[in-house]
Amino acid sequence: MNSVHNFLFYPRLALTNMKKNASIYRPYLLAGGLLAGLLYVLDSVGVMVEKSQMAGKDIMQVIVEICGNICMLFVFLILFYINSFVMKRRKKEFGLFCVLGMEKKHLGFVLFWEVLIGLTASLLSGIIIGALFSQAMFLLLLKLVELPGKLMFTIPFQSVGRTCLIYGTAFSIVLVYDLISVSRANPIQLLKSSETGEREPKTRWFMAASGTAALAAGYGIAIHTRTASGALHFFFPSVILVMAGTYCLFQAGSVAILKTLRKKKDFYYKPENFVAVSGMIYRMKQNAAGLSGICILSAAVLITLSTCASLYVGEEDILRNQYPREISLYAGAENAESLPSGVLDHENAHQPQQVPEAIRSAARSLALEHNCELENMMDFYQLSFNADYNGNRIRAVRGYDPGTLMVYVLTLSDYNRNNDGNAILAPGEAMYYAPAVTLGDSVDLCGLGYRIAGRLEEFDITQLPGFATPRDLVLLILPEFADLQDLARSSRGILGEEDGNRIQVSYHCFFDLKGPAQGQAGFQAEFKDRIPGITRGIARDQIRTEFYQLYGSILFVGIFFIALFLTATVMIIYYKQITEGYDDRERFQIMEKVGMSTAEVKNTITRQVMMVFFLPLGMAVIHIIVAFPAMCSLLSIFSMYNTRLFAAFTVGSVLVFGAVYLFVYRLTARTYFKIVQE
Repeated sequence: MNSVHNFLFYPRLALTNMKKNASIYRPYLLAGGLLAGLLYVLDSVGVMVEKSQMAGKDIMQVIVEICGNICMLFVFLILFYINSFVMKRRKKEFGLFCVLGMEKKHLGFVLFWEVLIGLTASLLSGIIIGALFSQAMFLLLLKLVELPGKLMFTIPFQSVGRTCLIYGTAFSIVLVYDLISVSRANPIQLLKSSETGEREPKTRWFMAASGTAALAAGYGIAIHTRTASGALHFFFPSVILVMAGTYCLFQAGSVAILKTLRKKKDFYYKPENFVAVSGMIYRMKQNAAGLSGICILSAAVLITLSTCASLYVGEEDILRNQYPREISLYAGAENAESLPSGVLDHENAHQPQQVPEAIRSAARSLALEHNCELENMMDFYQLSFNADYNGNRIRAVRGYDPGTLMVYVLTLSDYNRNNDGNAILAPGEAMYYAPAVTLGDSVDLCGLGYRIAGRLEEFDITQLPGFATPRDLVLLILPEFADLQDLARSSRGILGEEDGNRIQVSYHCFFDLKGPAQGQAGFQAEFKDRIPGITRGIARDQIRTEFYQLYGSILFVGIFFIALFLTATVMIIYYKQITEGYDDRERFQIMEKVGMSTAEVKNTITRQVMMVFFLPLGMAVIHIIVAFPAMCSLLSIFSMYNTRLFAAFTVGSVLVFGAVYLFVYRLTARTYFKIVQE
């Protein structure tokens, strides 16, 4: 009987402790359940996608799996971070247990049961909620990718097992950390730990200077990044610099500002300012970590929401940017003999015009069979390659590194025909369009010299589908098709046989179809097999499904990231307010005893909370404003050039998140006030 009593003693004590500390455990368990539900839903949706027979499921499955892995890492960090706040409030209680005769191994048993109860409650609530909503989230994914689906209730047991494994591992790490923390402290330290504040930090000018330098460097990279290649390579290093600079400035820079305010006697020696400023200086080291975390997470929410929504809403624009006509045909142009017999004049097979004539003729014939016509046709020869530019010297290179330009070369006749132009070039002359560079009177193209006859002021780059943005692009207009062939051979000579063989003059033909829907569908079903000589054919309607699957999946996982970042932000704010409230309660009681009114106390609380918690939001908005040009360059990788749409969603994201942030602020300020008035 005694053994049973002893066995039940620790879980009962753990439950009693958690009930007495409900103000800190309820949000802990709520966050734990929400995070468990997010993990379960993501995993179960991935399983449903894998078991489905839908087209394009591989894209969606990969995106969902990547999101799940990233979310798992954040769950570990969030749980560990929240646990540190909980333990600070509990250490005094554990110290009291030790003074009353409880050994540290008994404390270990209590901690074990508290962690086990927290794990069980989080998993049960998370999996139950996740099971109820997982099918709805799967239907949401299908809706976003515009695929049909119907509601059915299913619980993938492998998802339950993986969620339990992840959470069991996370809570085991939390338990080990708590046991080590308690075992290393003596009872007196435990009793005083919750009351131990940070020493007044010194003004660390080196850290402040380092933070300023890191932030300036990160901002500089973001502001001067104007190409897709530069954004791809330098944006994330700039994010690391901004994160480091944010932390250093919140910690060292804020101390310097507060101490400067303290020196201003007319400001500092007012009751509300005196308490707020002195209290913030006293615990600034702790404040800095939390505030910088709130700032970074807020920026993450804003970036995720604005980019994912912009890509999803703008997916039709992206599709039309990449495929300007309903049908896109591509063929090699340097070897007309590769066309099947019967489609060209063998006596003139060496003439390059044999390729487009054969393709256009076959396309018109197939369209007539399906009662359709070709319209808005646009066709041209094109040579493209990656290149470095240095002193009017353009040289083909391998790969796509920062600073690499994408060079497109067209013939003069194709340029005039597609742009209603009448430009004239003599042999050895060239025209160009290049937003990022300025060529001189002549240019060396892979060893071939050309005189610059003029610079084009503008050009519609949507005629040139490919991995290029306006600032990456160098468009060259050369007199004859033979010039393109010579340049291709010269480029291949520079790169060598293995890499150079990919550089070929190609023929591009784009057109729309006019006719009945059934006829257009028939043309799209047959054109890849019926049009001779093409190496690739794309129907925009057929590729549209893949676009919806890609960008719908991106928005879907973006919703989960936003929920994750918001959970972390709210929890940090809430626990920070609770911790600050308990730390300040005794101080405010002393201030009231020496004559400070309740209204003055409340006014002081409002000032302190506003000073502390609206600074991260303001800093996050500044981060977003500075990062906007670089984000536009990153989005251009997806052929997303609609800057107005992205700007609108960015502003909307700031307003929506600001409203949520204000709600959390008011809620936590009320909780803070209740604590200090107890």
